[in-house]
Amino acid sequence: MQYLLIFLGAVLIFVTPPAGYAGEEKADRKELLMDTIVVTGEPRAPEYKTGDVDTETSTAHFSRIKKEMFEGKIISLSEVIEKESGVQIRQSGGLGSFSSVSLRGSSADQVMVFLDGILLNDASGGGVDMSNISLSDVESVEIYRGTAPVNFSKSSLGGIVNIRTLRTKEGFMGNISSGYGSFHTRKLSGFLNHKNGPWDYLLSADWLASDNDYDTLNDKGTEWNSSDDLREKRNNARTDQHNFLAKAGYDFSPNLRLDLLNQYFSKKQGLPSWDNSDLTRSSLDTDRSISTLKLRADDLGDWHLNTSAQLSYTRKEEEYDDRGGHIGLGNQHSTYTTERLGGDFFLEWLSDYQTLIFSAVFQHEKYDSEDHLGKDPSLESSRNSFSVGIQDSIFLFQDSLIITPGLRYTWLEDELEDSSSRWDNYLEGDSRRDDYLSPQMGIRYCPLDFLTFKTNLAQYVREPSFFEMFGDRGFFIGNPELKKEKGINFDLGAEMHKSRKHTWLRSLTLGLSYFRNDADDLIARVYDARGIGKSVNISGALIQGIEGRMSADIFDYFRLIVNATLQDPENRSDIKAFDGKTLPGHYEKSYLARLEARYRGFKVYAEYLREEDMYYDTANLRKAGDKDEVNAGITWNWQSWQFSLDAKNLSDDLYEDFNGYPLPGRAFYGAVKYEF
Repeated sequence: MQYLLIFLGAVLIFVTPPAGYAGEEKADRKELLMDTIVVTGEPRAPEYKTGDVDTETSTAHFSRIKKEMFEGKIISLSEVIEKESGVQIRQSGGLGSFSSVSLRGSSADQVMVFLDGILLNDASGGGVDMSNISLSDVESVEIYRGTAPVNFSKSSLGGIVNIRTLRTKEGFMGNISSGYGSFHTRKLSGFLNHKNGPWDYLLSADWLASDNDYDTLNDKGTEWNSSDDLREKRNNARTDQHNFLAKAGYDFSPNLRLDLLNQYFSKKQGLPSWDNSDLTRSSLDTDRSISTLKLRADDLGDWHLNTSAQLSYTRKEEEYDDRGGHIGLGNQHSTYTTERLGGDFFLEWLSDYQTLIFSAVFQHEKYDSEDHLGKDPSLESSRNSFSVGIQDSIFLFQDSLIITPGLRYTWLEDELEDSSSRWDNYLEGDSRRDDYLSPQMGIRYCPLDFLTFKTNLAQYVREPSFFEMFGDRGFFIGNPELKKEKGINFDLGAEMHKSRKHTWLRSLTLGLSYFRNDADDLIARVYDARGIGKSVNISGALIQGIEGRMSADIFDYFRLIVNATLQDPENRSDIKAFDGKTLPGHYEKSYLARLEARYRGFKVYAEYLREEDMYYDTANLRKAGDKDEVNAGITWNWQSWQFSLDAKNLSDDLYEDFNGYPLPGRAFYGAVKYEF
């Protein structure tokens, strides 16, 4: 009821015109708004394609990061997105190590990650490893916090990270780049684009490798006794990964296009042990291939409908080798294979007064685990899912007010075969069927051409993954009795953007948002005295907080960026020992300040990141250290060349996002790129 009252209050505030606003001034203002919000069949921006979110009219709180921010550098996707408000990253080591993303206090499983419309979260679970996404392929990254547009087949507590790969452009162009840095880090990448007439193709490839042998502090498991502490190199943390993207397309007409895509990723990765033993040879090798065939047909019929249909096939194979028992409990050598076949359909109708969207997605997913040591039987499971979404953006008062109701319907079926876990727990085969509705409502109101208010209210549901139900890796055991988690997302915020060409302050952008997420039957991981983890349902959680962001362009040479997130992820468990505690793995406070200076072909930056108050465990007995990180860099663009040098963690402090797995200290990376 409280959400309904808050939401209705927001509606009344947004619909009521500001007092004393003259009619002639309103007319002038509305003309300006209509110039920037396209809701008819008129051509959109060149980068917009059918199926993309029209961010000019979206009610969601989002941010977009373009490739100019990271192109040609040795940097990971996690490092790029963690600088946005509401985003937190947990990483288990250096470049290429496991990296998970949290939005607004969510877990990695509660953030949906899309790559060109393909959902990377699979039924096997565990959250998306962001280190398995190469930045050399990326055109832009969109982050939708909390409520997400129905363009995406699935939403969750945290929101969505949407990754767009490179798109072909007119002409012939390409680049090649290489780099080297600390800990024997090497990178080589290349890109080629050709479009002349109806045919076009695009190729992108890169290689990244690092020994990750940075200095660490080994306390020998005696935290309170510093006399035996030893500073040593990180052992068995090497990574070697390859990535290849190929696209081909054909324009039958300006409104009919066929696209074919294949994206292949391969990584061989060492897994260091908690005690940094030099005897550890554990590893995790990953191979992933995504193939899609997409047909886009626009401006169909008298209603000028825009449509797209897509078929996709994804195969991911992970080989986990811990035959020495250094990582998990006991010896283990297993291969995990996930295959997914999917079909997507998107339909869009534009009129002068509304934009109506319909989407449908079907997926068949198969998960298979094979024990090479012959201890455990193979575990085979499958999941069929079907999702339908509809969203209507209604434009009122000459587009100054946009109301966007939406609804998702999801049906799924799990087939679980008889098996047993490596802990000798019998897992009885079962068939599960479930369906649910996820309604949402968003409002966007522009009382002035430089001021926008947004509010969203949505219900979400997330079903448990196979990893959470079976836990067949490392030191996790399964819980086949898990129930789906569900909850409500609410946010309310304002954004302001003002440009002035003839003053020292060229432009100023301000944003402030309040968010609140109520979760029921939240799936969380708890650990017993032996360190064995298990996923359980806790009765609830309340996550609320404030996001603030500011960007200012000063003269023509400087830009100042400040982001801040304050959040309180409270555990409302029916387990007395955990009730009222802070959900583990989330900093309650995070800040960023970044200053950029530009002159001719030079760009220099310095940034400071701080994160405070995080606990490693559900009982809040182990508190993580606060993080202070200072980074700096310089880029020089000269003719067709780009030279860059970046210095990270200049204070050389050692932090642990995961207890026992330190991050690198001070590091330097240089790169050179040539365009043709």
